[in-house]
Amino acid sequence: MNELLNLSVSRLVSLLVVVSCFLLLVNAALPQLELYLGQSLAGNIMIKGALLAAAVLGYLVYPRSRLAGLPIIAWLLCIGYLIADITHLVFAHGMSLGDVLLSYNAYYLTLLIGPALLAFHGTVPERVIIRCTVLIFLICAAIGVTQYLTAQPILYTESPDGTFRIESWSFFDEVRAFSLFTSAMEFGMFCALCGALGISLSRRLPIRGALLFTVSAIACFTTLTRLSYLVFICACTSALVLTFGKRSARGLWHPLLYFALGVSTILVGLNSLVSSDASNLQDASSLLERIGQWTYYYDVIVHSTLTDQLFGVGIVQNNKILPLYPMVIDDLPLALILHIGIVGLVLFGILMSQMWLYLRREALATRQPFLIAAASLWATLACAGIFNIVFNSIGIVFALGILCAKDQPVNELHKVEEKQP
Repeated sequence: MNELLNLSVSRLVSLLVVVSCFLLLVNAALPQLELYLGQSLAGNIMIKGALLAAAVLGYLVYPRSRLAGLPIIAWLLCIGYLIADITHLVFAHGMSLGDVLLSYNAYYLTLLIGPALLAFHGTVPERVIIRCTVLIFLICAAIGVTQYLTAQPILYTESPDGTFRIESWSFFDEVRAFSLFTSAMEFGMFCALCGALGISLSRRLPIRGALLFTVSAIACFTTLTRLSYLVFICACTSALVLTFGKRSARGLWHPLLYFALGVSTILVGLNSLVSSDASNLQDASSLLERIGQWTYYYDVIVHSTLTDQLFGVGIVQNNKILPLYPMVIDDLPLALILHIGIVGLVLFGILMSQMWLYLRREALATRQPFLIAAASLWATLACAGIFNIVFNSIGIVFALGILCAKDQPVNELHKVEEKQP
């Protein structure tokens, strides 16, 4: 009787974790529902709280958790550093404890949630995660394509109190399809994940995989975002190599390759200034604006004290926290240095590298389509991070990868459950 009770509780908690992950991945779905109903519901911060509570409960249900190659040491070092850096941010830069915690929530919580779900490693069948991903994507793609074809946002772009808004949804009098996300870039990252998933599925289900890839490519196009296109191409290329390649070292250098590709796009954009066609997607004005922003913040770092350079000046790209920054940052390494310093950049750089290596290792060992797609999206982090702060998407995708279990026949699942203490 106790075993049946524990099993039902574990399944219930696993279901809560999966639902929470998808609500955080599609990060504007709940705010859009709140605006439609005209009342406040849980909010994404409450969803994160529920996910953390589920992680704690998971350790009670599964007291014997397996490390399974996860970067636990790097993860613990990052958490310890964030706790220690509170003192510097509060006393050296006058941030309140509440603002520091809100900034941590805005940047790092979704990234750190994945390893926190260690107790649920491999507890959700992969087919469940894939079906949920595809179903949600089809809904989001339909909304995105409709936004593009009608040139109307359809959904809310800002809340009356300004606490919620869609970033950069208008592009040369056209609508960047953002669907149920807070930006077209976030939607494009999800399209890249689904495009990579379509390629990884094509090994066993060629027709369905090809259809998913095609719809993902169309949906990604509607975002009218150059970085989304680049991430989509890189993620799908990585998925192709991981799925059909033979060498054990395949895909290992993709992050560096994609980083170089991202840097080259800056040079191409600057070169377009001398060309006669500098409109729409070839327009370089946004690039020049971004370079100006990076230059400003580079000067801030250079003229800071050594202590501030090492441990940060507390600047975070979030209007809800502190209006300390006069312009957007839109660069992941720069955002880390400004917020928690060079030490924080090094620690989180090590953690994210190990998280990607974990996903790649698991993808090659199990050949699971979702893990291949997740590893492929993570391979684009160095490229996407040049132009955006993308903690949310990659963090939740990693968490779903942790949950993902290789499908087994029903009789084998019963045998595994019977062996559990």
